[in-house]
Amino acid sequence: MDRLERFEKALNDIVNEYENLGKELEKLRNEGKNKTTKFRELLGKKLVYAMIITIFKRYDLLDK
Repeated sequence: MDRLERFEKALNDIVNEYENLGKELEKLRNEGKNKTTKFRELLGKKLVYAMIITIFKRYDLLDK
């Protein structure tokens, strides 16, 4: 696997994880668990992934 393939796989993993975190957070919100430690940890992770995705979009490495 060359460097470009590894980059594309990593980028795809980041986008998928971001989407999965959104679904998990929505589930916890619906259960009224938005004050739990797990919710806050997942929200922090989602914010980090959002920042990474924003950087990739800024350099046109990801569809906007």
